[in-house]
Amino acid sequence: MHRIIRQTLIAAGLALLAAAPAAAQDYPTRPIRFLQGFAAGGNADLIARVLADELSKSLSQPVIVEARPGAGGNLAADQVAKSTPDGYTLLLVATSHVISPAIYKSLPFDPVSGFDFITTVTEQPHFIVANAKTSRFNTLAELVASAKANPGKLTFGSAGVGTGQHLNGELLNTITGAKMVHVPYRGDSAAVAGLLSGDVDFIVAPLAAVSSNIEAGMFRALATTGGKPWPQLPNVPPVASVVPEFGQSMPWTGIVTAHGTPKPIIDRLNADLTRIIASPTVANRLREFGGEGSPSSPQQMEGKVKSEIARWTKVIETAGIPKQ
Repeated sequence: MHRIIRQTLIAAGLALLAAAPAAAQDYPTRPIRFLQGFAAGGNADLIARVLADELSKSLSQPVIVEARPGAGGNLAADQVAKSTPDGYTLLLVATSHVISPAIYKSLPFDPVSGFDFITTVTEQPHFIVANAKTSRFNTLAELVASAKANPGKLTFGSAGVGTGQHLNGELLNTITGAKMVHVPYRGDSAAVAGLLSGDVDFIVAPLAAVSSNIEAGMFRALATTGGKPWPQLPNVPPVASVVPEFGQSMPWTGIVTAHGTPKPIIDRLNADLTRIIASPTVANRLREFGGEGSPSSPQQMEGKVKSEIARWTKVIETAGIPKQ
């Protein structure tokens, strides 16, 4: 009797092992859900929809974008982490994915082991921007010198506590020893309004949020957090040209799925998406959203996530930002 049961179990296991490659080979056979954890119509949503349109053509199946905003993208991440690992539920993640472990007291998922990584999608710097009409600062060097000479006097705005914008400001604080005061706003638009009204000395923001005011002569871009001048603003120097220890800080987006997804499916998605991201049409669309296409291997993306978690955890702890 025991022998029969053992043989039955072995046969069942072999059947499952045989079924997995077959399922991966047939993938996909039904529509794919593509979640993003931010507001519909925002930058992440726009990126997801551009990719979904092209991926649906490549896979010959609908790729349906769903906005699941909340908790800095963590609600969507939790949903995907707990989904069936079959490649039919994808997630667009952003820099918040590597900031959350240090900002939140606990997460319902592990940002590394809870996912299989597919590829990074974009990179884009933040910009340190002052009010061109009222600010006395023409360069980042002038701003840093004033901040160090007048601790606690200068203020900077961001899209909110724990955002990449906020942490780039805190990173500058930490490296220079300045004690600039953070003023959190509810999103980039509110931070832009605060700078226009003179409520803060400068803001840290993505190009998409400030480009129109720079073009109109209302804002002056002092520096970019990227490692080199950004193509759209070639005369704006990197922060590192003034503060070398800053290095570069490039907010990014990428695509993940539930951990345990068969490797052939990951490989298929990576191949299709890296080709799509590098295509001229999609590359131009991504530039319109303020980013540059930056596809990677799954291993490169995983390494990036691990190193970024370590980096921002250190910045958050040094700045004394309380956990939520």
